[in-house]
Amino acid sequence: MQTKSVFAATAMAFLLGMGFAQIQKSLAVIPDDLSLETTSSPIALEPEPESEPIFQTDLPAQDFSNLTPIPLDRDHLLSSNFIDVRGVGDAAISHNYQQPPKIDNSLADGVPANFGKRLDRLDPDGQSYRGDLNFINWETVISNSCQLFRGAPSPRSFAFITRPENIAAAYERGFNLMGLANNHSGDCERTEGNIIGSQATAYYMSQLRQELNTEWLWHGVGNFSKQQAVVREFMIKGKPVKVAFANIYMGGICQQVACQVDSEQILNSFDAIAADLKILSMHSWNEETHQQLVALGEKFITKHQGDVVFGHGPHVWKPVTLLDQGNGKKGVMFESLGNFIHPQLLPQGQDFIGRALFDLETLQLAQVQGIPVNVQRAIATYNNAPNAQSIPSKGFKWQSIQDTSWGEGLQVNVTGVYHNLTVAP
Repeated sequence: MQTKSVFAATAMAFLLGMGFAQIQKSLAVIPDDLSLETTSSPIALEPEPESEPIFQTDLPAQDFSNLTPIPLDRDHLLSSNFIDVRGVGDAAISHNYQQPPKIDNSLADGVPANFGKRLDRLDPDGQSYRGDLNFINWETVISNSCQLFRGAPSPRSFAFITRPENIAAAYERGFNLMGLANNHSGDCERTEGNIIGSQATAYYMSQLRQELNTEWLWHGVGNFSKQQAVVREFMIKGKPVKVAFANIYMGGICQQVACQVDSEQILNSFDAIAADLKILSMHSWNEETHQQLVALGEKFITKHQGDVVFGHGPHVWKPVTLLDQGNGKKGVMFESLGNFIHPQLLPQGQDFIGRALFDLETLQLAQVQGIPVNVQRAIATYNNAPNAQSIPSKGFKWQSIQDTSWGEGLQVNVTGVYHNLTVAP
């Protein structure tokens, strides 16, 4: 991987007094959106594909009641007819109010500050957490250093920053939907180059796209995120699938961060996109904003024909809900996925991977699954994971997964629950 050389060169350019405009000329990868002045110019992301969506018209609701649990191995024969969407909660590799640890250095648990290696400890080949589309909420600024943190350390004050190499490691292991809008998006008021944290995050995400030739969607920072969802085409099981994605923070830190005040415009932007799948991520920071998250998620599915909502912020799991889109399809809202790998978050014992499976031909939601994870700060494991039946649901009941084909080929022992979508009598 060549990312270290680019990051090192960029950091050196900053140290030599090189401004962002000069770096833009030399690397030709920096979005216009990264100037210090507020601008309405969108970041140049992946171009929209030319192909038409697979599904645009209403279809009669299908009955998936007889489905067995779809195996976790996305290449399994029984998985070949479904688009596999998975999501995890709050993630980071950072210290509180400290410079981001180098990836070769160890955290307090004795394991390197390398997100990829920690994912490998969870599952060496990633089949348990990796589907076709894989969401993660990254709860830090992304940069190599912070010159001025927001606020000051206290028992109730936190500020996080992560090195870009850890984002690269997450992508290389399958995470291709990245949410970046949350209450820690602005934790650094001045990074290298004298820019704010949200700008630095957008800059490094664009750097990674150029360096790794990424096939991903990220959203939540940069002025474009305050205006519209992003979209790109993914090749899934041999078919082009057009995916629209957005990430909103249900709070008031809005300097180049998509937040609640922008939500109406962002949701309306989904209506202008002829996408096959519409996915929304949202982050709350207290009970009031979490209720607002739930209300906005319901609106996204029922009024804007959204397919998946990934919620996060409470640091514990919240109910999984199924909602009618009004077009013969249903969407699923995971109100909160809890935590994932994050060294600064106390263990709560209520964390899981949310999984939604869509029929590849009709794009109708066929099955949802919950996969509990035992998260101990920055170490995640399936050993002694919470009881899968404890994952809360609203309006339906989970079934325990007993089918041996579900975990066939995995190197780890995973438990889970599932629910099939049925036609109402």
